[in-house]
Amino acid sequence: MLIQFKKIRNALIKEGKLGKYILYAIGEIFLVVAGILIALQVNNYDLKQQKKSIEHNYFLTMKLQLSRDKERLKEEIHGMNERIDDYLVGMKLINENDHNSVGNLASIVIRLLEYGDFRRESSVFQTLVFSGEIKYINNKEIIENLQEIERTYEITERLEDTQANIVMTHAAPVIYGIIDFESGRIIEPNIVFTTTFKNNFFIAIRLAQEKKKEFEHALSVIGSTIKIIDSEIAKNSEQM
Repeated sequence: MLIQFKKIRNALIKEGKLGKYILYAIGEIFLVVAGILIALQVNNYDLKQQKKSIEHNYFLTMKLQLSRDKERLKEEIHGMNERIDDYLVGMKLINENDHNSVGNLASIVIRLLEYGDFRRESSVFQTLVFSGEIKYINNKEIIENLQEIERTYEITERLEDTQANIVMTHAAPVIYGIIDFESGRIIEPNIVFTTTFKNNFFIAIRLAQEKKKEFEHALSVIGSTIKIIDSEIAKNSEQM
């Protein structure tokens, strides 16, 4: 093809047809430019498809990790609700000075040694940021939601550290001295039926409620994020 163009050009020059040669030259330039533009368009399309494929795979990974976190959060919230209910019963028994229910109170006192230890599946947001591949996620709402989930997790981790510290440094030493763990009996009821000991339940309830609030918020954001991701996955599947 190029050889044919060259022959035509040489023939026009030899025949002295300058006007036709100029038109031919312009046409030749147009063809070259058009070829370059087509090649760039094809290349851009390939890059766009490649980027969309990477984004699609990230969406699938996000959904899997967030779905696992969602189930673990539900389990944690259920466990916290059970502990809060028991702690409220413990406070009621102490307030009423109900020594007849000391056996039931013993099992509740032991539960003061329990605290949540939620561990997320992974940090999707941190992985995207540190790898630099957050650029592949075009939906800004998803990014903002991941940031909010990350913030919530950081708060709950601090609350868990606080609760663990309180249990180990305050509640545990007292409980070890008033409960016979082998029989499960309270051996120092006079210590248990006091305002000072009741405060252990009060603190545990407050911490559990704060953590539950953050977990429920994270659960809500995760739910809405998964819906957006599902929409993006469906959209990408149609375009790929």
